[in-house]
Amino acid sequence: MTYNSTFGQKNKVEYDKIVPEYILAVWEQNNSENNSEFQVKELKQIKSFFEEFFKKENQILTNEFLKKPSENTLVGHYLHKKLKWNSFNGPHVGIKKLKNKKVIKNELKNLPNEKELLAHYYLSIFSDVLNKQRPMNLASTNIDLEKLNLEDNTEKSILILCAMRHIGSQVGSYSTTKFPKNCFRAKEYEENMPKFNGKPFFKYELLDFKDFEIEVDKRYPKMSFLKRYLPAFEISKKEYLKCVEYLKN
Repeated sequence: MTYNSTFGQKNKVEYDKIVPEYILAVWEQNNSENNSEFQVKELKQIKSFFEEFFKKENQILTNEFLKKPSENTLVGHYLHKKLKWNSFNGPHVGIKKLKNKKVIKNELKNLPNEKELLAHYYLSIFSDVLNKQRPMNLASTNIDLEKLNLEDNTEKSILILCAMRHIGSQVGSYSTTKFPKNCFRAKEYEENMPKFNGKPFFKYELLDFKDFEIEVDKRYPKMSFLKRYLPAFEISKKEYLKCVEYLKN
């Protein structure tokens, strides 16, 4: 059986009912996620993602995981993320911690559209890369956006902006903090970042983009994706090019 969620007639997300059941089983921590009912093709991709994602050293930047996943996987990842957010709730953040089942029920009533789900997916990937790539060592990695089943320019830009929010933030910091003394650090860091369509980030031009809202902080309403993530990309590019020019001279 397939469930549908429609958002202002703009988007529709479809998922199989086994997905939220599986995510809940994972979080119940009673080994029920290994039950025979969960040995189905609809869960194969999200299981593979989780298996790789939680490795101390992983290959999460391979095309297998960067390719746009199925809606089942997008929904499964999102529910998992919301359960993780809920696990940190309590009086110290002013948000009541709910039972896992209640969180999933609430989220299924108002699932984000596909673009927001995809952004949450890529934000998780690049946050994981930032945390595990110390020091950054991705000079040989090229993210070919034409091989990732991304439907349009918006989806390609989502990946770029999510990447720059995490792995690109450091190059911007090096470029602006103690300029120009840290420019050599910015250059060294950039040289070890992945390429996008064979180009370094500062040579990549974003294409046409249809904005959407995204939940950035559980304490506040959703906000424009572009307003939240575009400035980091533009500032990093502008400041890094200043360093490039300085080092040339």
